[in-house]
Amino acid sequence: MATEKEKELELIHSWSSKEQLEELTRIDRYKQRIVGIVRSIKVRETREEVDGKYVPVKKEILIVALPNGVTGYCPGEQFSIREYRGYSRFVGQAIEFYIDKIDLQSRILVLNGKTAQEAMIEELWEQLEMLQEKNALSSHRFNAVVSGVNETTRTVHVRVHGKDCFITPAEWSWNRRDSLNIVPGEEIEVVVRRFDKENGENGLVEVSRRLTLPDPYAFLEKLKVGDLIAGVVSTVDPINGIFVELESGLDVKASRIKELEEPVVGERVSCRVMKEITRRNHGRVQGRVLIIGYPNGKRTRRDLGDFLFNK
Repeated sequence: MATEKEKELELIHSWSSKEQLEELTRIDRYKQRIVGIVRSIKVRETREEVDGKYVPVKKEILIVALPNGVTGYCPGEQFSIREYRGYSRFVGQAIEFYIDKIDLQSRILVLNGKTAQEAMIEELWEQLEMLQEKNALSSHRFNAVVSGVNETTRTVHVRVHGKDCFITPAEWSWNRRDSLNIVPGEEIEVVVRRFDKENGENGLVEVSRRLTLPDPYAFLEKLKVGDLIAGVVSTVDPINGIFVELESGLDVKASRIKELEEPVVGERVSCRVMKEITRRNHGRVQGRVLIIGYPNGKRTRRDLGDFLFNK
């Protein structure tokens, strides 16, 4: 018979068979972590003492789908080492947990994501230090889950093996103009650029998505003066001049032969390399090309007021 607490929260039993219970007991006995998908969230109302008075408080419980048809429950305060105002962002995400309690009377399985995260982070620090000692940090790829993005700084936040890390805008892709199409919960590969276990309360880890992507410069560095290459006009400025994007946002200074009309931003052009293309910081390049033609035809520069005369 369901307890009053179960009725209030409408919790279903975590397991329904002896085999499921035996497997859960084995996982708990050997202190193994278990991966679950956050299925939904329920809110329970309770009362807590604040300044000598008991006040009503709403707390969230994460309902977690576990392997073999088992359902687990994780109180919000035991979900993460970081406190969140709400946990709806985690619905649908795969999270690792330890078993906190197997309640045989109510047949409810209580999970703890906080202790699992603490253990995972400690494992990550050990792995990072080992990779650094072997000079293998830059070649090792980690799986990361996107947490979100700071719209002001364009810094992307990801979680690597339980640790909250960040990606600067320059390290998201080779194209510095790429829009940050961030999908919370999306899995990506990253490379750790630097880490400092003693930085702040929880340490610092900066990672790069760009370094896991094909390097467009690998092609550009083989070009010689006089070679032909296609590109797209990225900038036409009366002061700074013309720039052409050659590969994945890698821009170079450009000029045009006198016979050609002024290019328009977004126009595809054929160019001749006039100055050798070399690498700069963050994958950017320097060099110079000469625009010699418009392979798709020349766009006409439309007069914004010409509609008045098209009658």
